[in-house]
Amino acid sequence: MDATTVLTLLGAALGGAVLAGGITFWWLGRRLRGAAARITHLEQSRQQIGQQVSQARRQVEQLQRELAELRQHGGARSSSAAASPTGPNSRSDEVFLPLPPSAPSAPGAAPKGGEPPKDPFAPTQILARR
Repeated sequence: MDATTVLTLLGAALGGAVLAGGITFWWLGRRLRGAAARITHLEQSRQQIGQQVSQARRQVEQLQRELAELRQHGGARSSSAAASPTGPNSRSDEVFLPLPPSAPSAPGAAPKGGEPPKDPFAPTQILARR
């Protein structure tokens, strides 16, 4: 091998290394920019969630203060009101009575004679196009 061949091979190897380094730098740069964008997005999301959590905590504190006030004012009520049922669906001002037999039935319900209707569905009417 003479000097020209050696220099050509060294130049080609050096050029290949520079090209490979440039491609690697470009590829890693793209990945780093994408990662930085994701980190920025996650940081903004984290800040937004932090704001929502603090707002929810303020609302909970306000509701707890209101509940404490209502309990203080509710303690002054008579003991007869405290003796009434306080279930989740019970209301002391409502009275549920059964409907009288002469009450109209719900639409679509069976007639009072006990027989089902002969044609339970209304006839379909096709409208002309305009």
